[in-house]
Amino acid sequence: MSAFSSSQFGNPDAAALMSQMRPALVRYFKRKTGDVAQAEDMAQDVILRALSHMSWENPAQARGYLFRIAINRWRDLRRRSRSHGAVVEWDEDTAKELGSGNPPECVLIHQEELAQVAQVLKGLHPKTRSVVMLIRFEQMKIAAVAEKLGISERAVHRHLAKAMEAFETLRDS
Repeated sequence: MSAFSSSQFGNPDAAALMSQMRPALVRYFKRKTGDVAQAEDMAQDVILRALSHMSWENPAQARGYLFRIAINRWRDLRRRSRSHGAVVEWDEDTAKELGSGNPPECVLIHQEELAQVAQVLKGLHPKTRSVVMLIRFEQMKIAAVAEKLGISERAVHRHLAKAMEAFETLRDS
């Protein structure tokens, strides 16, 4: 009977093999998760599972068995995260960080500003509004806008100037 076929945790050959394989397992899981702590936990879990089901005959079989457990453990984790969603740690720092970026009064101010911009856009001549939308929101070049609307580049510049005047009145008020 081989030293690797014993089912006792106290087997010195199995313990030596596991301690030898542990860094490789941690590297494998770190590459997969990007988190050292999680990689350490998963490597420990794999080693415990392997030691509780020792049925290999030689070190090569043990390595194969160990990495098969590791691959299955990684697949289980991914499957679980897809079905249960991501876990987000919540603490005071997270609450402050999320809360400080969008306090209700800032949201209200931005909504009012957007409503004013929309009102100015509605008040523009349709062609002027099209020029503004194509250049500012679609990020088209002046030449492309002129070609698309069938007008000269100079006309595009005039429409932009009219729109900027309308927005200047908004900013001044």
